[in-house]
Amino acid sequence: MSDKEKIVEISMHCRGGQTCITASQLLAEMAFEEGFKDTIAIPIIGAERRGAPIQAFTKISKSKSIKTYDSVVNPDYIFMFDTSLLEIPKIKASIKEGVNLIINSPDPIDISNLPNNLRIFIVDATGICIKHSFMHASGPILNIPMLGAFGKITGYYNLETMEKVIKKEFGESRSEKNMSVAKDAYESVREM
Repeated sequence: MSDKEKIVEISMHCRGGQTCITASQLLAEMAFEEGFKDTIAIPIIGAERRGAPIQAFTKISKSKSIKTYDSVVNPDYIFMFDTSLLEIPKIKASIKEGVNLIINSPDPIDISNLPNNLRIFIVDATGICIKHSFMHASGPILNIPMLGAFGKITGYYNLETMEKVIKKEFGESRSEKNMSVAKDAYESVREM
């Protein structure tokens, strides 16, 4: 079944403060702006503290209405904002054959303990944030470079769509820095 005929499910893993909940919401908005029929962001918000593992989900569909609001258990795409999360058994177990894995890492990672038949993409989101001084009090703001990489990998949206949504959400004055980070990730993401 092609992506046009199905609900594409995305799971995001990060640590508190790494902005995957915002990434999930922005992804839904970008897909909708690009003409997807239905999109939904599903944050998991609880008593998490900064640095604790966090998960967020997004479902997008080009042709179907989304009628389920539950967590994603068989994602088509997984965003990994922090490679240390790959050491958590529950997170590692969620990576199944056939998934597309987008990892924030400057270098290829050891995939010997991961399932076969994965497509793995790496982008140095942290390095991009540091280079552009795209930070908040607790560290790099990783959502925009991760979303830039995802747009390039999938073709679901382009940089113009990202800019439109970013301007709407964060204002004109903050869009230039956001877009410099998005463009850097869009151009540098690579498949392992």
